[in-house]
Amino acid sequence: MRLSYRCSSCKKDNTIKTKAFDRHSLLMERGSNEFNERCKHCGHFTKKHINRLYADDDYTFVLIGLVIAAIATYFLWDFGYVSTLTGTIPIWFYTKMKKKSSIFNGSMVK
Repeated sequence: MRLSYRCSSCKKDNTIKTKAFDRHSLLMERGSNEFNERCKHCGHFTKKHINRLYADDDYTFVLIGLVIAAIATYFLWDFGYVSTLTGTIPIWFYTKMKKKSSIFNGSMVK
């Protein structure tokens, strides 16, 4: 999950690195409702409210799930668990990613 906001001057997306899983924990981490960030594209300082952030999906975890599924396929080929186990590993990573971004986008602070 990547937290993004849109710059008001150049209209490009910027990301914020944090370990918060919802807006309330981000508020506790940052300490205020607003944050000042410099745009990585144009250098303009933007002052945004936490509710203006949105969570984007980060598909690297799905790729990690595919790699784990390929490794599990290699080791479980002789046991017959290939279609059941290796098919559910990437789906599990995808649903966890979607659930995390949905929880963040669904919560708001005052």
